[in-house]
Amino acid sequence: MDRRTEAALAGPLESTGGIPLRVAVYSRITEAIRDGSLPIASLLPSETELGAAMGVSRTVVREALMLLEEDRFVRSRRGIGRFVADRLPHLGLQKIRPIEDLLGETGQPVQVRRTQNALQPSSPAFTADAIGILPGEPSWFIESVISRDGAPIALLQEHVPAEGLDRLGQAAVAAVADDQADARSVLSALIAVLGPTFGPGETDITIGVPGATRGKLLGLPANSPVLILTQTLEREGHPFYLSKALINTNPVQLTISHSAQS
Repeated sequence: MDRRTEAALAGPLESTGGIPLRVAVYSRITEAIRDGSLPIASLLPSETELGAAMGVSRTVVREALMLLEEDRFVRSRRGIGRFVADRLPHLGLQKIRPIEDLLGETGQPVQVRRTQNALQPSSPAFTADAIGILPGEPSWFIESVISRDGAPIALLQEHVPAEGLDRLGQAAVAAVADDQADARSVLSALIAVLGPTFGPGETDITIGVPGATRGKLLGLPANSPVLILTQTLEREGHPFYLSKALINTNPVQLTISHSAQS
């Protein structure tokens, strides 16, 4: 393993608080692939070397590598080993389902409660770019707590452009602007009004901490590890939707799936 690869992969994984180790390994390796520390078409270190670098067992590494193969980041050559794919997939679902559908796959149904609805200048630049507007132009910010059996399991923050939403009609505006809307995410509400007209999209999967304010809404200490899904969607070829979901993986299991949705 060369020095650059070792530097990118080495170090303890943030895997406490219920985040599966295989997800942490998956995230570490995809980050190394994306930033070029593991170059396109290069031979991956062995399972033993990867496990030693990240302080996990070969079994955990093998589970993460299987997910990476399924998602086309990695390919195998019999008798040689695993290689970074020649062409990388987009990181994420081609058509993203609402977060309540995703969280409901592996457990009981979830409930969505909006805690903020605000029309405000878009900031920072990343947010504006993700929804196709200039920094400072108006956008909708909607925050929701997602619960199961009365206990919070995720915090969802969604952004859509105000002008772009206005062009879609009053029903679309009402789906976003009404803080008494049905117990659903903004994405789910817009799909109900406009149909499945969104996509393609991407999802970034990272690990972080909620901080004091968001941790309070999740019922977690500020420095508790959470899984963060950052999702972007286009509509009619233009950026339109951004969301960030902070997920407490103690009560939640997620299946990593990047296949296209119909």
